[in-house]
Amino acid sequence: MTRLLALDVDGTLLTSAEALTDRNRRALTRAEGAGWHVALVTGRPLPIALPVVHDLGLGRYVVAANGATVADTGTGTVLYQASLPGPVAVDAILRARRAVPGLGLAVTTATGFFREAGFETLAPLSRTEGVAVADALPDPTEAVHSVVVFVDGLDSLALLAEITPVLPEGVAVTPSGLPGSVELTAPGVHKGRGLVELSERLGLHRKQVVAFGDGLNDHEMLTWAGLGVAMGNAGPETKAVADEVTASNDEDGVAIVVERLLAEHAGEGER
Repeated sequence: MTRLLALDVDGTLLTSAEALTDRNRRALTRAEGAGWHVALVTGRPLPIALPVVHDLGLGRYVVAANGATVADTGTGTVLYQASLPGPVAVDAILRARRAVPGLGLAVTTATGFFREAGFETLAPLSRTEGVAVADALPDPTEAVHSVVVFVDGLDSLALLAEITPVLPEGVAVTPSGLPGSVELTAPGVHKGRGLVELSERLGLHRKQVVAFGDGLNDHEMLTWAGLGVAMGNAGPETKAVADEVTASNDEDGVAIVVERLLAEHAGEGER
């Protein structure tokens, strides 16, 4: 059976030192050799996600911006894009800023990725990506692909609680996957939705999808996939929604499961 392996990046595929282990690489390379699809699924907006995927050298597809964007990693072609209308995004951002003083902003539109001071501390790989600006408030005439709001001193759940009550209709808010930050999206956008879009394009049923994750923003894809795997380093709420729990990201948890599935696949071929 052909499979799609959907892999969160930080805390899942990469170790605590942000490295890809040889064992994980070998297992995923073997999976691709068996005709399986490998896709990295990340909260990073596409302009930041693509360099990471290229550096790792894994996966034909990427689901970025917590499911708002699906792209071909080879060409950068966007296959699916959920967006907020410019006026709606601006209204939501202004409301959030009034509710949480000192709120920072990182925004992706059709014209680029724009980040305010402090975002590179949350996402170090963004230091060389996008445009550093004093104010990343988008132009109301532009469709907005991704909005990450962040603040020092609050964790993601506390920030979520502060912002949720003030948002206008047509805007949802979810943990972004980065500390002290949340993402403003169109309703129904999450990593699970991005996987649905990719799976449909590949002609795969959900039972053929194996998803790996460790964070709050991975819950929808873990519950949608035919097999949802939580990492050993995941929190208890994430482990509770998964079908199984593997070893931690520092103990090759991804490879352990992929190797087992490949062995089962080989056994099916022998029968």
